[in-house]
Parts: sequence; C-alpha cells; structure tokens
Amino acid sequence: MFIGNLAALICIVAFQAFLHSDAALVAVYSVQRHGARNVLPKGIFLTEDDLIGGPTLLPQGQLQTYNAGVSFRTRYLNTTTCVATSTCLPGFGNGTKYGVLNQPGVGFGNFNLYVRSSSLDRAILSGQCFFNGIFPPDPTDSTNTSYMPTGEQVVPVYTRIDAEDILIRAYTKCSTYQNRLLTWFSGPEFSAKVAESEPLRRQVQMQMPGMDTTLVNWWNVYDAINVYRTYNVGNPVPNFTQSLFNQIQDLAYWLETSKMRSNLTGNLLGGVALADLTNYFRLAATASSNGLQAFYRLLSLSGHYNTQLGLIAALDLDTWTPAQGFSWLRSLPKLAAVMVFELHAIDAAAVTLPEGSWPSFFVRLVYQDGPAASYGTVPLPCMSTAAAVALSPGACTLSDFLSYASARALNDSQAWCAACNNSVLNACVAAKYVGALAAAEAAAAPDGSSGGGGGTEPWKIAVSVVVTFVGTVLLAAVAAAFWFHGGRGRGDADAAAARQFGGGVGNLATQLVVCEDGRGRAI
Repeated sequence: MFIGNLAALICIVAFQAFLHSDAALVAVYSVQRHGARNVLPKGIFLTEDDLIGGPTLLPQGQLQTYNAGVSFRTRYLNTTTCVATSTCLPGFGNGTKYGVLNQPGVGFGNFNLYVRSSSLDRAILSGQCFFNGIFPPDPTDSTNTSYMPTGEQVVPVYTRIDAEDILIRAYTKCSTYQNRLLTWFSGPEFSAKVAESEPLRRQVQMQMPGMDTTLVNWWNVYDAINVYRTYNVGNPVPNFTQSLFNQIQDLAYWLETSKMRSNLTGNLLGGVALADLTNYFRLAATASSNGLQAFYRLLSLSGHYNTQLGLIAALDLDTWTPAQGFSWLRSLPKLAAVMVFELHAIDAAAVTLPEGSWPSFFVRLVYQDGPAASYGTVPLPCMSTAAAVALSPGACTLSDFLSYASARALNDSQAWCAACNNSVLNACVAAKYVGALAAAEAAAAPDGSSGGGGGTEPWKIAVSVVVTFVGTVLLAAVAAAFWFHGGRGRGDADAAAARQFGGGVGNLATQLVVCEDGRGRAI
C-alpha cells in the first residue's frame, strides 16, 4: 500500500514537473495603486471635490511606482530572473524593450501592450513611472535622428474623462452602492464602532480642534495626519506618538476596507473591470492557441485602492475561506501595490482548440503589497487540483475562471447603469433614451406590439456610437424632459445625505453638459 502511494506521488510530482517545463506565460492583467500624493479630502461616498487632475503624485510616489515597475520587470521581463519563477512574459520575437515592433530588441508595442488609467494626476503619473521601471532607458542606444531611440519610447497611458469612467472609478458613480453605505452608516455595526472609537476620536479632537473627527470623516483625519507626518506636505499637525498614530491608522483602515466588503459592493464597483479581464484573457487564449502573435499580452490599469478592492469584492474573495490570509481584506493595499492576473498555457502553441474550450490554460492571481515586498499568491474560488498540479495551488483552469468570473461580471455599460441606478453617464442617458422610445412606441402601437418589427433598432445603432457634441446635447435634453422630476428628487435626497454625514455627492447630480473644452471640462 505504501509503495503504491509513493509511486502515485512520484508520478504526480513528475507530471507536475513535466507540465511546468512546458508552461508558458501568455498574458498578464495588472491593476496598480498609485504612489504617495498630497492630501486628498474625500466625501463619505469616496467622492472628491476637484476631479480636474486632483491631488498630485509626490516625488516619493513617483519613485515608489517606478520601483514597483522595476520589480514587475524582474518577475516578468528580465530573462535572467523570470526563469526561476516560470513567469517570463515573451514579447514579439522575444524582445524586452518597448517601441516600434520588428526593430532590434523590441518585443512590446501598441499592438500587444495596453495601459489605461483614471483621469487623475496621481494615477496617470503613476502609470508612466511604473512603465518607466518596466522599460528602462538603455544608455547604449543613441540616435541623432529621433527624439528617443526605438527601444526607449514612452509607453502611452490612455484615459478618459472621470465623469464617464466606470472601468477604474465606478465606485464614485454608483447610487445603489451609496444607498447601501447610507444604510450601513445607520446600522448596528457602524453605531457600535462609533461608540467604541469615541475615546480615540475625542483625544484627537482635543489636539486638532478644527478637525471634524466623526467616524464617517475619519479617513480625512488620518490622511491629513499621515501625509504631513510622512512627507511633510499639507497643513502642520500635532506630533502624535507612534502608538496613538497606529490606532488612528487602524481605525481608518477598518473604515475603508469595511466600505469595500462584498456585502456592500457586490459586483457594482468591480464588475466592469472583471468583464474587461475575462474578455482579454479569452482573446489571448484564442490567439495563443492558434499560434498568433498580435494580441494584448500586457494589460494594465493604473488606478486606486478602491479599484483593486472593488475587483476583489466582485470575486467574493472576502468570503472565500482559503483567501482569508490575504492582508488586503483587513488593511489597505500599500502605496504602489500591484495585483496581477496571470494567464499560463501548457504547450499552448501546439494545441488548436475550439472556441470556449481551454483545457491547457490556467489563471493565477498574485499580488505585491508595495514595491519592496515579494509577490504572493491569492487563492481563487475556482481553484482546482488540476490547476494546482499544472501551475500552482490556488490557480484555476481558464474554463473554470471564465465560468466563475463571467457570472459576476457586468458585461456592458447598460448592465452597470441598471445595477447602479445611474442616469447621468452618457451611456446611461442613451440607454434610458432607447428604453423611453421603445416604451412610447409600444404604447402607440394598436395591438401593443413594437410597431413594425424592431422599429427601435436604428435608434439602438445611433446611440451605440461615440456621442458627439450635438448628440450629447440632444440626448441630455431628451433625458431631462423624461426624467427631470425623478432626477430632481434624487438630488434632494443626495443633498440631505450630504448634510447629515458631510461630504459632497455633486458628481451624481444630473447635469446638462452644454459644451466641453479640449480636456472634457464643461464650459
């Protein structure tokens, strides 16, 4: 019996070694937190008052995100180090530089690398610094005929106006989520924490008499203290003892991580990013299994800790027992923290697979809690023995991952608009416009039918394209005519909430954008 079990164990180990020897990293999807920035006053709903740039990334934050990029390069692109962890991400022609493809040493360009950021200063600059660490300048390259040598070109970071961003900053625009927060603020758990923290908050209030030390505003208390204490930026604050500062920080971390639990967020804040992730991994597996080279291998979102925690909550990791050792469930991700979904293949190029069938592909989630930390694995709820043998414990087959994640994804803006009860985004206005037209057409039809077999299809096509200036005005005007009364009522409720708890929710107020300048600002 013992000999039989030993033989079986040897076979499993040998099989795992065989699989690992043929394993290849196909694609990665990275989500980063920005580096250190100056003081950021936030409302209770995670909103910010000034969204044109917002607080800036400090020089220390630039270095933090650059170092995170260097560490990322060590794990995925440096061929002398990535072999040890079987995490070498092959570029085109096995090149490791960024620039014009088919040039010497260039493996990455705009055909296989895609970086997106929120529109805020700290995230855009963090994305630039992160990729400067991944693709460092090569002093041996020189040229007199171009701004930068082809292997040292700046990686473009794409973004969009914050008011339309539901990929990275959905957490500032979801009425459903904010209503859940209001209920939680009035509930027994929050009330108990108010009572428990009262001595600490009173002690801080005595030393900072001008500061609002209510629990709903505690992040702003902590942030003002931490930024000045750590970076000497902002208004001077008292020199709290380390013991007292730790208590201040622990309470702030409890507040912010509690807001991002899955029982409050569901898939509202990370469902769009989850759909984006599954879509790109599906495309990468299809291309890789058919021997294609032109697909996105390195995808990156330069965002915020709420971006990361929203995605974690959408996957229900906070309720998944094997993941309870994950520090981000109790403490905020550190500055410049990185989480990476890895797509691995076992001899992928030698297998031609029917679409939707992925027996040789596997997904793993890893994270780095700050640029000085080592990468660790987060067990996924779809993990299996097969994936553990093929890749590592905590991993999933791609089929299992797609099945699990797709059920929790919000696959288009219309689904997100409905789930979040948002009628302000252009996409949401368009969706309501189509719905109103369909309802009016159905009501006008004598037999209650749609009046001629899909008569709203041209309108669906019209509003599915990018909304131009004229289109925005027309759609907003029609939306105002249909929903002015309801929008005004919601605005009154938001104002009442702001008065009760502090902090603005102005970004949710229904606005008619008459004109925009080149940066997307209303003028």
